[in-house]
Amino acid sequence: MPTKLTTYLIPLEQGLIEIKGPDSAKFLQGQVSCDVRELADKTTRLGAQCNIKGRMLLCFRALQPENERIILRVHTGLVANGLASLGKYIVFSKAKLADVSQAYRCLGIAGAQAAEIIKNVFAVEITQNDDWQASGEHLIIRIAEDRYECWIAASQVDAILSQLSAQTTPANQNLWNLLNIQAGIGDITPETYEAFTPQAINFQLVNGINFRKGCYTGQEIVARLHYRGTLKRHMYRFEFALTDQALPVPGSELKNSEGKTVGEVILAAHRDNQMAELLASVVDDERVDIYLTNNPQKLSLLDLPYAIPTPTEEN
Repeated sequence: MPTKLTTYLIPLEQGLIEIKGPDSAKFLQGQVSCDVRELADKTTRLGAQCNIKGRMLLCFRALQPENERIILRVHTGLVANGLASLGKYIVFSKAKLADVSQAYRCLGIAGAQAAEIIKNVFAVEITQNDDWQASGEHLIIRIAEDRYECWIAASQVDAILSQLSAQTTPANQNLWNLLNIQAGIGDITPETYEAFTPQAINFQLVNGINFRKGCYTGQEIVARLHYRGTLKRHMYRFEFALTDQALPVPGSELKNSEGKTVGEVILAAHRDNQMAELLASVVDDERVDIYLTNNPQKLSLLDLPYAIPTPTEEN
């Protein structure tokens, strides 16, 4: 289990898609759930690209390093899908798509000294969550007060890693996944491609959907759920004791005590040698009596850093 006094350096398994050209922002605004215009204010946004049925094709963090250039950080297994799904609509825009995953190395820095290390190595101070600053060719994002996502220019990776390694403890993707689980930030993976609406993974609660931005593919369904429908499922956080079984993969079904499927796993991670945590999209009324498939242990519901609204509050 991570300790509060340790600061960790985590290589991240992420891919990067670039949209570049005079129409880059205009094009993306018509394709995704977040308001792309907000990126011009040195902030980043979580967002989703959906199909016409409102199901998520991509889940990303967007950053605009230049006026005519936007980068989407996506699951590494969905880069090709993203290029294909966005590529269908970009043909009439003055913009081009590219896989720029090899141009950067994505690193996470998490722990009590994260902000100090960022200042020492990159000479930047970022005061607001989701904001970013450039340090030379590197792009540094503040996820939380004690957590940063760093897109390091590939040509300088060795030098930066040397500096960071001297001030941090190495960790792996599991820790970053755990921190995302504890922050209530879901993800879309190849296993859950086209499986969920943005609301099913709480994107309306983490600024991943802007309901006033205008039309985009799938927007009618997403807006209808918000304004006319009553959401009956949300993403919840659970813990469970580890057994000989591997962690459940995204998309794994969750059952109630009668064996009925009432949810699906979004993300799971080890917390220590005995316990693990997961995020799951679950029917609201079933969240307190829920089980992994082929596991008799009931999942224990944990708090999220934000409140799940009641139907009246949500609409």
